[in-house]
Amino acid sequence: MAQRKINSTRNYRLFTRSADNRALKLPKHRRLFKSMQRYGFLACFPIVCLRQGERLIVKDGQHRLAIAEELGLEVYWVEELVDFDIAEINTTAKVWATRDYADKFAANGIKAYVEGLEFTDRHSLSVGTAFALLAGTTSFGNVQEQFMDGSFQIKDRDWADSVASVFSAVTALSGNVRNARFTEACMAACRVPEFDITRMISNAGRCREKLVSYSTKEAYLDMLEDIYNFGRKNLLALKISAQQAMRDRAVCGIRTPHKKTVRPCD
Repeated sequence: MAQRKINSTRNYRLFTRSADNRALKLPKHRRLFKSMQRYGFLACFPIVCLRQGERLIVKDGQHRLAIAEELGLEVYWVEELVDFDIAEINTTAKVWATRDYADKFAANGIKAYVEGLEFTDRHSLSVGTAFALLAGTTSFGNVQEQFMDGSFQIKDRDWADSVASVFSAVTALSGNVRNARFTEACMAACRVPEFDITRMISNAGRCREKLVSYSTKEAYLDMLEDIYNFGRKNLLALKISAQQAMRDRAVCGIRTPHKKTVRPCD
């Protein structure tokens, strides 16, 4: 079978978007924009067109074409003879998962990703949760761009170890609490300087019946406070302190002091 000829042009008016394709949504393709700023329009990934007289109907690659025009780049394209269904073709592509990105950068020897994957697997966390913790934030969305472009950095290993230690130990006692809302409650509790991880884990083992499922972070903070103070004389208003610590960080952008009280659980 003859190889398709790869053509090139800067005459963007040659092309017409196929009516069968999805609407252009350039704001959602910031990573593609940055990639094309960095590498240009790669000839090995030409857009695919169907010729109709003098017109070239773009079947695949409309976002690359639009970005190329915005950046003034040379466009590479090939002609296809079959009028294929782009919706059907696109469903065969597998979107990269967060684990795929982490594996890629770890394989290239980037230390933060190697340590992040070790942390992920050791504590049985999702990749997004693990890397968010190591970055010192509660949401993966806050570091997703850096994570995906290979510039991720570990900024708060002590806090990440503390949260993972509580989460791993408590969820090992009861799978009922293995969810995102409980993770968020652990994140908040571990921002309280007086919070003693050893005491939390010890008390959780003494009253497993209190480890039940809730639908909100606030309810889990109530549960953690109840367990933390169980059978103790020196009580801690854990929920109020945790909420205040998180508000302080959100408003001031200042990291709450954290004292590590126990080595992370294996």
